[in-house]
Amino acid sequence: MKLVVVGGVAAGASTAARARRLDETAEIVVFERGHHVSFANCGLPYHVGEVISERSRLLLQTPESLRESLNIDVRIATEVVSIDRKAKTVSVKEVDTGREYTESYDKLALCMGAEAVRPPLPGIDHPAVEVLRRIGDMDKIKTRLDAALAAQKAGRRGVVTAVVVGAGYIGLEMAENLHHRGVRVDVVELAPQILPPVDADIAAPVERHLRMRGINVHLSTAAAAFQPLADSDGDNRVSVELNSGTVLKADLVILAAGVKPAVELVKAAGIELGERGGIKVDTHMQTSDPDIYAAGDAVETGHPVLPGEYLAPLAGPANRQARVAAENICGRDTEYKSTQGTSIVKVFDMVAGGTGATKRQLDAAGIEYRVIHVHPSGHAGYYPGTAMMHIKLLFSPKDGTIYGAQVCGFDGVDKRIDVFAMAIRAGLTVFDLESQELAYAPPFGSAKDPVNMAGFVAANTIRGDFALWYAEEWPLADGTRLVDVRTPEEYGIHHLPGAENVPLADFREAVKGWTDKDQPIRLYCAVGFRSYLAHRILVQNGFTDVKTLSGGSTTYGHVHDNPAEGYEAQPPMENYAEKVSVASAVAAATGQTTDLDCTGLACPGPIMRLSSAMKAANAGDEIRVTVSDPGFALDGPAWASKNGHTLVSMDPKGPGFVATFRKGGVGPVPAGGGNGGNKLSMVVFSGDLDKQIAAFIIANGALAMGQEVSLFFTFWGLNALRRTDPPKRDKSMMDKMFGMMMPQGAEKLTLSQMHMAGAGTAMIKNVMKKHDVQSLPELITNAQDGGARLLGCTMTMDLLGMAQSDLIEGVELAGVATFLGEAQESGTTLFI
Repeated sequence: MKLVVVGGVAAGASTAARARRLDETAEIVVFERGHHVSFANCGLPYHVGEVISERSRLLLQTPESLRESLNIDVRIATEVVSIDRKAKTVSVKEVDTGREYTESYDKLALCMGAEAVRPPLPGIDHPAVEVLRRIGDMDKIKTRLDAALAAQKAGRRGVVTAVVVGAGYIGLEMAENLHHRGVRVDVVELAPQILPPVDADIAAPVERHLRMRGINVHLSTAAAAFQPLADSDGDNRVSVELNSGTVLKADLVILAAGVKPAVELVKAAGIELGERGGIKVDTHMQTSDPDIYAAGDAVETGHPVLPGEYLAPLAGPANRQARVAAENICGRDTEYKSTQGTSIVKVFDMVAGGTGATKRQLDAAGIEYRVIHVHPSGHAGYYPGTAMMHIKLLFSPKDGTIYGAQVCGFDGVDKRIDVFAMAIRAGLTVFDLESQELAYAPPFGSAKDPVNMAGFVAANTIRGDFALWYAEEWPLADGTRLVDVRTPEEYGIHHLPGAENVPLADFREAVKGWTDKDQPIRLYCAVGFRSYLAHRILVQNGFTDVKTLSGGSTTYGHVHDNPAEGYEAQPPMENYAEKVSVASAVAAATGQTTDLDCTGLACPGPIMRLSSAMKAANAGDEIRVTVSDPGFALDGPAWASKNGHTLVSMDPKGPGFVATFRKGGVGPVPAGGGNGGNKLSMVVFSGDLDKQIAAFIIANGALAMGQEVSLFFTFWGLNALRRTDPPKRDKSMMDKMFGMMMPQGAEKLTLSQMHMAGAGTAMIKNVMKKHDVQSLPELITNAQDGGARLLGCTMTMDLLGMAQSDLIEGVELAGVATFLGEAQESGTTLFI
């Protein structure tokens, strides 16, 4: 038997290798139009990012190694250009020499794979616009990138930029690896979400993580054209015009907008194609021609859940299809029954993937299904290094047959996806997931594994133990009672509009007063567990229409919240000598910092511990908290703002963050700016009598007009607020010296000009008295009586040796962050 294989890499090389192991006498010829017959194409992005440093490690086999080990005749740089099915020959052309000839076959295996989509856009052939499918593509990309980074290092150019078109697996892997090299990256995706292979609620937390790591994301956006840069400095750069009107300048563009099956050769030969444009094969991988088989990215195969056939350009299925094709070519009866699309991707520290059918696919197929969401930790929460994962399980509402599962998180994601994949392949139900015995030790899992937890929740919905409502159902119908059973602290940070807070701890007592047991009640908590407990309380007390939010407010946030809000792209990790410090905009700290380890704690654990630590701290002290909860990126700043504290820094670390908070000295600033700008704020820096008088005349005038007023006293301005008779306290020699040199209270201030050894100051005070102008102490008292906030800068007090007991009654201690909060709500801000 003579077997000719068209195409190498996964399917082609595997077909040839398996055929040789089954038939030592067969003549096997492999034609590969590229210059490499077997390479790890899934590893290409990681060599660009220099995570895989040695290029040679991507080359799995060579023509020489395949001849030596398997006696296979591999001819690289040779393209099959036509098939004569009647004569059972193929016409081939050598790419480098142009020589053409024919080759006969007894059996033919078509493993041409897929081609990257290159849409017919203006400028698509610009040399800076690349795809990544083969070793040669990788080499060109890396050469261009290395040259740009070398020029940057030499000071000949600025930031190196790249645009990745497509936010699928390859696109995000390229974005991450370019970022690792110090490149500023924009990702452009036509869909309204990243990671189109999973549903939007699983993609959303990955998008947040992507943005937090410094990648700019443009969703529901397409590249419209590519133009050479008019101001190019010789680097052959390109501008990318988006259909949103945005124009991005780039040193490199990676097209990762998907692939299409390479079937031109098949179409020309009259071999039957499937409904989705791929090669039609049976379960033996046999085409419409009994002597021709096919495997890999170009074939359509069945699905274990969905009707019809599908394209699945994945390396795992390609290898298994190749094995089945080879076995049937060699006389065995082996079947390839379906491809369920199990896949996974790493995006910085986060991992996401899925198996089986997605919600979109089930909807399109008209299959009835039910969904649950759970958010367990990857392993035991008390063991370091874990974080919340997000599991979405889709199943039959009748018998619990598992249709699909998707997971994203930081540790143990691959393990759970693999378990779900096996369950789907075996036709298991959610009831089977409840009873699965999975490996457990604290570093690896939990006694109730996330797979078990998903089974428990899903099975409970079928048994009728509780009913779910979903984030997509928001807003709720009129007359529905919405109840948040989280703690008051969590409720205060964020809650659904219209929700009333009845903490679970108080729930049993509270429901005794609820008389309308037929009113629709919709419950929620953070992840769904506490609201499940509340649900059980209600239904066992006779309430008839009770549902709990699937996945809690965590899933709600994935569905409704804009991941871009509150996220600012950070600089690339390399090639930047300086990082702008957030702390430069806030008041100096006391120097007292407390470290707080909240890793492994899910919401509300980190907030609860941070709140407790803040209560024990003094104004100006800092708490540096390490969290593994990704949601802390939103909850932490919201909590600090609400409680009058300052977020000094928030830096990504692993699945979570290291954040520093400074305790404020005043109450929280009311949120929302409800005054509509009817507010005046002032920084009073000067200690001169005339400037202080001006400040308080303006303040009292604003108060008389109904405005709110806050005055932030810093440095010499604080002297106006000093008491003339402060209580005695121990002072350092430096503090005593400052105290003697500075005026002690409003009565002791002098004019900025014409003081004349005290004569000028005395004259102006006398003139003010004659004209019935209040003295500075009287102006201060009037301002306080009118409701003005007098804020004393804690940093200045530390520097000048002041204590709160040195200041007049009613002065609040504050930092710069508090003033900035006041200024943000003000229509006018003055510096005096």
